[in-house]
Amino acid sequence: MKKAFEILLLIFFFLNSCKNAPICVVNKNNAGKKIYDINEASCFIALKLDQKIFDLNSIHDALIAEEKFMNEIDFNSENLYQLNESDSNAELDINALVEYVLKNRETEFTKNELLEIYIAETEYLEFIGVVGE
Repeated sequence: MKKAFEILLLIFFFLNSCKNAPICVVNKNNAGKKIYDINEASCFIALKLDQKIFDLNSIHDALIAEEKFMNEIDFNSENLYQLNESDSNAELDINALVEYVLKNRETEFTKNELLEIYIAETEYLEFIGVVGE
């Protein structure tokens, strides 16, 4: 009986310790490298925002929707996120992006949640050195 209790106690502690573990890790060595990685961007955003509301897969879907929007408005160059000096002043209208995503039912997020995601993505773009602060 004591052995079973010890095993249950270990399982309980293990499960509780996993609750505080990050769902993913952002590679700090990518800071300033100007290379956009959608999986890393999703992770970065999930860690920034409340993970109970914003799960990794849903954030990834919102970023895919952004990519579709950018393709539709011809915002992309051949290399989607590696901007050269002449492109460095390009800006994406986040409100138009959110309206596009909502209109096309690309995700289940609300307007405010999408805004939070795309604003957090801007921080990721700053992290990788694609946009200035």
